[in-house]
Amino acid sequence: MSDDSFLQQVSNRKELTQQQEQSAGTPVAGKMGAKHTSFLSDLFALIDKGDIRTDEPQTFLNQEVYEKLSDEWKDKTDLALTNIANQLRLIDSFRKDTNTPVESPQLQTMVEQLWQMKQRIEEDHDVFKF
Repeated sequence: MSDDSFLQQVSNRKELTQQQEQSAGTPVAGKMGAKHTSFLSDLFALIDKGDIRTDEPQTFLNQEVYEKLSDEWKDKTDLALTNIANQLRLIDSFRKDTNTPVESPQLQTMVEQLWQMKQRIEEDHDVFKF
């Protein structure tokens, strides 16, 4: 698309109705990969059993592994816990919201973001329970 074409489209845009604005951010249903679905099933089982609690990030840790970490790796892990806890809360809230689909590209993206956060630590130490 040329710049002129883009500028023309932008200048000729129509105003959205209130209903269109409200539905613009609504997650769409869509099949997720088997790896994502399996991970979420395991993750939600841990949450539902109380093995991990999204409001207590220390519950995410395999304490035996964590205690053996160097101070440097403990600091890195502790720093990552804040972001991981926030991402887990988002994923769990998405699941509990009756207005969101069970499978969604948005949920898959949230899982991938969580994996990236975990991977930074778990490349060297398998410290998380999930």
